[in-house]
Amino acid sequence: MISAIIFDLDGTLVDSSECIVQAAQFVRNKHSLRAVSSRDIRSKIGQPLDRMLSNLFDIKGPLLQQAITDYSTAYVQQASTEEKLFPPTLSLLTKLRNAGFLLAIATGKSQHGAENASARLGLTPYFDTIHGIVPGTPGKPDPAIIFRVMKALNVHPSQCLMVGDTTFDIDLAHAAGVHTIAVNWGVHSEQLLKSRKPKFFAKNFEELQHHLLQHSP
Repeated sequence: MISAIIFDLDGTLVDSSECIVQAAQFVRNKHSLRAVSSRDIRSKIGQPLDRMLSNLFDIKGPLLQQAITDYSTAYVQQASTEEKLFPPTLSLLTKLRNAGFLLAIATGKSQHGAENASARLGLTPYFDTIHGIVPGTPGKPDPAIIFRVMKALNVHPSQCLMVGDTTFDIDLAHAAGVHTIAVNWGVHSEQLLKSRKPKFFAKNFEELQHHLLQHSP
């Protein structure tokens, strides 16, 4: 029986991809790095920030650390006005809470970023636990973050379902033995997501809600 639903944040509950693209392009312009397209950036969303920027711009060492700082500053500025919930998000979460599910966030943002974004967007009251990447631990698709979530909720993998918009979300859930749902409104394509064989593929929030409520505790 499914008792806990674990959500990715960016691209799943929150429409933030343009903020990420603009922050990455700010870094590119500031440091005169190699040109990348919006598509290139979107394909990396969900990875830890250091890996994303390193892969995008082929940088490391002090330049990478400065790029991370500059990206974070630019992202916060963009997100303060441009980062939005997908319109059905709060209605979905309300129904899931009322149905008795435990709810959690497992995001590639830092822990600080995850908590700040959740508070700013009004998500915090809906979740039993919120998890981002903490120093010294690997990011997605390593399953470390989902093991932290399960420990916090005191649940077994068979009781959990991960909802995400990227292959990183599906891969980490499979690695942890957690059920999976891929969604169609984020950054990875339907073809790419289905190649990871999620248990269910939701084309819209209505389909996602209907499927989740069928598993009510």
